[in-house]
Amino acid sequence: MREPLAIALRTVGVRLETWKLAQLHHRPGAGVTGIYEVSYDGGPPGTLTDYLCATTASVPADAATVVRLRAGDRQLTIWRHPADPMLPGLPWACDGAAVATELFGRPGEVASLRTLSYRPLRRAVLLAELRGTRIYLKAVRAQQAELLWTRHRMLADAGLPVAVPLGDWHRSVVALSELGGEPLAELFMADGAAQLDPHEVIDLLGRLPAGVKSLPSRPAWALRSADYARAAAAALPQAKGRIAVLADTISALLPKTDAGPVVPSHGDLYEANLLVVGSRITGLLDLDSLGPGHLVDDLACFLGHLAVLPALHPGYVHVPAAVDRFAGVFDGAVDPAALRLRAAGVALSLVAGAKTHDGGSWVPGAMLRLAAAEKLAAEGAGLIRGR
Repeated sequence: MREPLAIALRTVGVRLETWKLAQLHHRPGAGVTGIYEVSYDGGPPGTLTDYLCATTASVPADAATVVRLRAGDRQLTIWRHPADPMLPGLPWACDGAAVATELFGRPGEVASLRTLSYRPLRRAVLLAELRGTRIYLKAVRAQQAELLWTRHRMLADAGLPVAVPLGDWHRSVVALSELGGEPLAELFMADGAAQLDPHEVIDLLGRLPAGVKSLPSRPAWALRSADYARAAAAALPQAKGRIAVLADTISALLPKTDAGPVVPSHGDLYEANLLVVGSRITGLLDLDSLGPGHLVDDLACFLGHLAVLPALHPGYVHVPAAVDRFAGVFDGAVDPAALRLRAAGVALSLVAGAKTHDGGSWVPGAMLRLAAAEKLAAEGAGLIRGR
């Protein structure tokens, strides 16, 4: 990547000095995007550090502030963060003075900004803070901003514990209020979230308003097992055979299970998107995928993510027991075989994400994620055989 990055910097009149890969994002079927930390000669101020993004994904021909390079039949598009060609509001969201003026009503001051997550070409989440007040900023694609605002407004009006949108979808950025509570992931590490009754998760989903079914739908994770298997095999070629068997098992057995009726669905429900105080769920986050779906897929998403937590950190010693506890309750609401097979598809989708740029230290974690997916699939297959 040295030469493409150097060419991109030369278009703005600076010379590349050093570079390193900071993050890698692989979207099966869509492309790969790398985020690179670069340093360059900035003239009299001396050496400066910045971030460049490079993608193989398709970017509209009229996108500004990008450099396009071609090698054979492969095109590479490069931009300088935060000028993401698909997130028109991101530069504004990264301007502390503009945010202080327009969201906090404090012209002349500068809001403190911290990037919480960035998925190139898809979305970014930032935390803005000024004088003790915190506001979350979600920069999305232009055509998605109004829909995201509508999702939050719909659930807030229905009395669900979601962040209230502040103002409108200004500049394709949705500003959201802060919610109270601890991330559920922290409780799983502490004691397996012992105080949280799994029925609370089911009850929360049951409170989603009927209007959610009128929103656009998205395919369930398990229905894209073949795509996630290709991504997992690319990241973990030594386990290619196991991954193929797993994907084939999920695809072959899903038709033998009952998905249940189409209902209002969160679409991406897992521990990172739930805030809890004691035994109460106080926050439901990340409504980007809200729409029609199946209860079993929301519960499977929760269970699949939960099952791989020990692969993320050795401190999740209480999670195996928590998986059994939550699955046992979820079984009363959906087809137990469908729950496990669909959770296996979710866990499979997380295998490729274990890969990092720091040598091979990520491989054991990726193998643990794969093992968690295989265990769930085996349990689902066993339930089908026992019928």
